[in-house]
Amino acid sequence: MNPLEIIRSMPKVELHLHLEGAFTLESLYRLINKYGGDPDVKNLEDLKRKFIFTDFHHFIETWYWKSKYYREAADIEDMAYSTILDLSQKNIIYAEVFFSPWDFVKPEMPFKSVTEAVISGVRRAESECPIRIGLIADLIRDQGYQTVDKRLDEITPYRNEVIGVGLGGSEKEFPAEWFTEVFHEAKRRGFHVVAHAGEVAGADSIWSALKNLQAERIGHGVRATEDPALIDYLKSKQIPLEVCVNSNLKLKIFSTPADHPVRRFFDEGLLVTINSDDPTMFGMDLNDEFILLFNEYKFTLPEIRQLTSNAIRASFANDRYKAHLTQAHEKYWKQITLLNGRI
Repeated sequence: MNPLEIIRSMPKVELHLHLEGAFTLESLYRLINKYGGDPDVKNLEDLKRKFIFTDFHHFIETWYWKSKYYREAADIEDMAYSTILDLSQKNIIYAEVFFSPWDFVKPEMPFKSVTEAVISGVRRAESECPIRIGLIADLIRDQGYQTVDKRLDEITPYRNEVIGVGLGGSEKEFPAEWFTEVFHEAKRRGFHVVAHAGEVAGADSIWSALKNLQAERIGHGVRATEDPALIDYLKSKQIPLEVCVNSNLKLKIFSTPADHPVRRFFDEGLLVTINSDDPTMFGMDLNDEFILLFNEYKFTLPEIRQLTSNAIRASFANDRYKAHLTQAHEKYWKQITLLNGRI
């Protein structure tokens, strides 16, 4: 097997993926036509071009554009089901997936309907393919801290199905410290807590997520490069970073691939995991992310193997399931070593 085949075939774990950004293009195209079409989207190629972004704000605008086509619970259920099947086909065996039910809530489709449609679609896919999903509810900065307590109350009855809460959206306009109390309450209720930080905003945003929200993992975290003391802290505490290289490049967080710190973070011993963020919207899935590391950043296969071990370690799976994931991971790489010799 050549290195790219090894990467595509290896069992993978993903920790930073938005369900609503991982839909298949075919499923969204069906919905657009179901609801009357869009004059700018005459075929799948037109739809692909809709997801070429100028900056983060353009990305958010496009996010809400595509979300308007999910108008019935059946649309949500089908999106969740087809998305998880697609992940499994890429040899992802475990993923912790953000979902934002509040993006779709309207009078004719209340929160309960949206949330249960997501759960139903995810569990149906799990029953049909070798993948397991942990759901994380994104409380969404942009919908305001004034109503975030209500959102936590709404998701709490689904604690057996939802393992954590996250905080995505515009971190500059809605800083982490505004959400301190609700995150402390979420932890008291038994949720894991994570936060996007250090993507569009700088190192202070990461410090706030760690100190105020007590985030267990940092989504992105790449702007930690701006503060050497923060780099030292992340390393010493082994706080997992959910790094999404292609997403950062597509949203112009870094001007060129050479500017991205993923290689430096790994070499300096930070707990790096690799993720695709919104793979359909950014045009690269988790396989592509690892291939980018191999080709552009000269990650070796043993280093890519270590990145998957990092993701297992950083996941919120229980110890028994982590052991299962580790066993599948190690079995694959032993087989590769037998087939290929040293890697």
